[in-house]
Amino acid sequence: MERRGGSRWWPVLAAVLLAAPAGAVSFGPLPVVPPSAIVPDVGAGEALGGSLTLDVASVPVAAPTLFSLTDVSVLASGGASFALDPTVLSPALGVVQPDGGFLVPTLFLRVTNGATSFDLAVPNVAGTLFFGPGGGVVGLASQFEIDSASAAGVLAVHVVAGVPEPGTVLLLALGLGAIAMKEAVR
Repeated sequence: MERRGGSRWWPVLAAVLLAAPAGAVSFGPLPVVPPSAIVPDVGAGEALGGSLTLDVASVPVAAPTLFSLTDVSVLASGGASFALDPTVLSPALGVVQPDGGFLVPTLFLRVTNGATSFDLAVPNVAGTLFFGPGGGVVGLASQFEIDSASAAGVLAVHVVAGVPEPGTVLLLALGLGAIAMKEAVR
């Protein structure tokens, strides 16, 4: 399975990794909220719930900054669960820009569906972090595609996580709209 699209962020990630500070600020768990879902080309979609936790190397983000998802506990309405791959040292290491745009070059997940588990490497997971007062992270939105190599076709994955405050919900909605428009232009 693979994501469609390319990456222009590799040089930025390399520079940030070389200059990353040792300490980080942790945010979460952030609840995964609607309209989070997995929508296949063929068949019914599934809602997503659960939570995400992440670390940002320094806040407020004033330059490209290292960040990492440190916990992914997501459950699809059909019963599949998604977590960070425990066999990978840094399964969700990425970089975030001052405007909140982020890229995780490869997100390594462990997918469990009933008695079956498998590891999934999803390249070029991009999205937006939303910042609150003082530069702290209050939400996250991401949209990417995975070729399922099955009759379901391409799976469109939409993830929204955040503190459900009125201002945050508005920011998350604006961010999802921006991501959707960006994907439509591709």
